[in-house]
Amino acid sequence: MLILTNEDVEQILHMPDCVAALEEAYRDFGNQDAAEIPRSDVIVDNQRPEAVHAFKTMSGSWPRAGVTALRLNSDIVSWPEVNGTPRRVKLPVSDGDRYNGMVLLFSTDTGQLLCTFNDGYTQKTRVGGSSGVAAKYLSREDSKVMGMLGAGWQAGAQVEAMCAVRDIKLLKVYSPTGQNRTLLAQTYAEKLGIEAIAVATPEEAAKDADILVSATNSMTPTISQHLIEPGMHVTSVRGSEIPLDVLQGLDRLVVNTATPVSAYAARGKPSEIPEFINGDYARPDMDVIDFSKVPELKDVVAGTAPGRQSADEVTGFHNYKGLGLQFAAMGSIIYREAVERGMGLNIEDRYFTQDVHP
Repeated sequence: MLILTNEDVEQILHMPDCVAALEEAYRDFGNQDAAEIPRSDVIVDNQRPEAVHAFKTMSGSWPRAGVTALRLNSDIVSWPEVNGTPRRVKLPVSDGDRYNGMVLLFSTDTGQLLCTFNDGYTQKTRVGGSSGVAAKYLSREDSKVMGMLGAGWQAGAQVEAMCAVRDIKLLKVYSPTGQNRTLLAQTYAEKLGIEAIAVATPEEAAKDADILVSATNSMTPTISQHLIEPGMHVTSVRGSEIPLDVLQGLDRLVVNTATPVSAYAARGKPSEIPEFINGDYARPDMDVIDFSKVPELKDVVAGTAPGRQSADEVTGFHNYKGLGLQFAAMGSIIYREAVERGMGLNIEDRYFTQDVHP
């Protein structure tokens, strides 16, 4: 059994390969050849009055690759205000000021635990890669200008994914923090060989953009209706980033999954946690839009729901919930490459198997 770190995973995962694997997994899912268990969270008190302990699990099985993945996080979460708006922030309070998140990858052939790896780098890559898959089907094929709202951990993966599926020539980055937007623009100008500039307002980022992406931890909307232009494709990494009026104004909306997160909270928690108002667990317009009737990405990739139908359509990918299947797709690449390259710490299987019938 292999144990891999984020540093190992970063050497292995390359966005074009990830987009290809995710597309194949979504297609199998849409054809009922893959399965998954939706995200489930348990929320209880923490010794810090402003935070909670959130234990998150999601899993998915991809038979084509012969793997099943279980992703789990044991997080201390708080919701501070940053620049006047609430943000969802995980606190690194484990020993060494570190976070707790991992993926367990199992064989569908033997049931054996094949490997475990940190989920951090995989997390942002699978979110970005899924946005890339959606953009392949929903953005215009001639898309060349990308507007980026946000310059944090998730933003880079979104840039790489859009460039993997479209010939992006110009990237415009907005973040409230000038240093962050400048750094992101410089990083991807060098890494991808494209023109990338930092801009001072969301309006500048969105102007003439073919693809507009928000990748922030904001609990309030970041994409407003006045930013939307004909023919634009819009996407985000959090459900709270795209407000109701923008969703309703789209010509074509696709969701990552229509299945909501199941949240099991200890007494009093719903009234104290912003996530139950506008976030992962709920949003005020959930009863306005019937997401069960909105096409899922798996259906578009499998060909049972249409993608973009005309150049002037305004399309949107509402990535408001994750899938365990995404980690199975990423895990299939990680395990295969780690074995071929001799990477990771190899632990005897007897520590993870037993001769007693469970």
